[in-house]
Amino acid sequence: MHQKRYVIASRTMLLMLVIAAAVILGLGLVALVRADPAEPTGWLRSVFGTVFGLVALALAAVLGIPSGIGLWAMAGATRDDVVPVLPRQARLVGAAIAIGTVAVTALVLVVSGSVATILNFGLLLLITLGALGLAGAVAYSPHRGRALGSALALGIVVLESAWVLRLFLATPAS
Repeated sequence: MHQKRYVIASRTMLLMLVIAAAVILGLGLVALVRADPAEPTGWLRSVFGTVFGLVALALAAVLGIPSGIGLWAMAGATRDDVVPVLPRQARLVGAAIAIGTVAVTALVLVVSGSVATILNFGLLLLITLGALGLAGAVAYSPHRGRALGSALALGIVVLESAWVLRLFLATPAS
C-alpha cells in the first residue's frame, strides 16, 4: 500500500493533538482543584485558577474530541488489503478543505499583523495538525461511518478556525 506513509503521517498529527489535549486537560484539572476560594488574600489566584481551568477543559475538548474521532476512523488503515471507503471525489474535497483552511489561516495571520508571532505560529500549527490529520482520516479510513464522522469533525475544525480567525480580522493591527 503506497498510502501507508500518509496514514502514518495523519495518525501522527492526530496523536500529537490528543497528547496536547491530555496535557491541557491535566493542567485544567489541577488549576480547578488547586483553586482555594476560602483564602481571603488569594482571591486573584482563585479566580484566575478557576477561569484558567475552565478554559483549559474547553480547549482540551476542542483539540481532543476531533482528534480522537480521526484516530478511531484510521484503525486498521495500514493493513495491506485495506481500501478507503469514501469515493475519490469526497476524499479530494476533504483534502482541499483542509489545505484551504491552512492557507487561509496563514494568510489571515500574516495580514492581521499581530505582534505575538510565537502565538500565531502555535495557532497555525494547531489548525494544520487538526485539519490535515482529519483530512487523512477522511481519505484513508476503511470504515464508512468513522470516515463520515471524521468528515464532520473536519467541518467542525474548519468552523472553529473561522471563528478564531474572525477575531484576528476584527482586531486592528497594533
